Amino acid sequence: MSFTLTELEAFRSRQDPIADTLVADLIRDHGVSVVNQLLPTLTRNYELKQELFPDAIGQRIGQYLDETAQPPSWANPEAIRIAQNLFADHGITIALLLQLRSLPMTYACAHGARVLYETGLMTARDGKANLVRRLMETAQFVIFCMEPGGLDPGGRGIVTAQKVRLIHACIRHYLNHRGWDHAIYGAPINQEDMAGTLLAFSALIIEGLEMSGFTLSQEQKDAYIHCWNVISHWNGLDPALLAPDYASALQLGYAILDHQQAASTAGTQLTAALITEAQTQVGGLLKDTIPALIRYYCTDQIGDLLGVPAEPLAKEHQLADHIKLLEAKIQHVEEKHAFLRWMLGRMSVDFLQLSTTMFNHFKNVQFYIPTYLTEGASEFDALNHHR
Repeated sequence: MSFTLTELEAFRSRQDPIADTLVADLIRDHGVSVVNQLLPTLTRNYELKQELFPDAIGQRIGQYLDETAQPPSWANPEAIRIAQNLFADHGITIALLLQLRSLPMTYACAHGARVLYETGLMTARDGKANLVRRLMETAQFVIFCMEPGGLDPGGRGIVTAQKVRLIHACIRHYLNHRGWDHAIYGAPINQEDMAGTLLAFSALIIEGLEMSGFTLSQEQKDAYIHCWNVISHWNGLDPALLAPDYASALQLGYAILDHQQAASTAGTQLTAALITEAQTQVGGLLKDTIPALIRYYCTDQIGDLLGVPAEPLAKEHQLADHIKLLEAKIQHVEEKHAFLRWMLGRMSVDFLQLSTTMFNHFKNVQFYIPTYLTEGASEFDALNHHR
């Protein structure tokens, strides 16, 4: 699956007609202030239902939910089940890979990073962009979609994807109102950027698991891509950008990265905020491993582009010795190497515990973590508490 640069560039002017039309209709009928009502409600509630809004607005939201609730005709329930089982087995590591690989890779796409940074400015605190909020929203979105039953009729994953789609439309309205430069950056939250994000959450995660020493079957890898294709249907992604299998998805993901990769102030600041929060989560001696792990999972080239600190050479070599088995494709690697087991386990426990506090601070709602992840984190903690 390949696109020319010209074809990829064409997707930068395309957005999401269904969600954008809904927001435009609401503004036409109820005034521009309706967006100021809509966006906070969308971001502060797990559920999305018409009862959360005044009557006329709620009816229109309810109509949108009904019209977009059906899965695509090509959705494969068995592939979705395989993908969700894979997440259940590796959810803790995937949560870490979102921070160490997926998000930094998206920050390396300068124009898309600009959207994320501007979104942080919308919810600024004390004059500083709220850049961490996106991390927690992303983690919750992934958990709801990938939990067992999350994509069944009425599942939380479906509703969350429908909600994210409307949030994107509201953000587009805000950015356009603030004079977003389409000629330089393309349309905000355009189809190429949406596809790049999808692939960062799917193909790049699968590759990251393999870089971490896990052996996955071809069926598992293709199923994970399929599952995220289904999620992207509810997010409003153009079907032309849905890769049919893992190999094609990885090829398209790197094509988009090559097309959009560039240094930017937004990308650097987003990465710095991510590193700071990740170091706060893991604390202690492990905080010094965060930059090196990002460089490992994203390459030194992207690390340099994003301003990720380079560890002293001796320390980098020491860390490389500890994670060298990541390239050996050893199954259940954290059970077979004491250092890596402890490092991933400690990071995972801290990530899950502190996520609740951070998310509640930013949104005044409880961060939901399913028991299969908390039990896994507790098991890691029990194995490694003595270190």
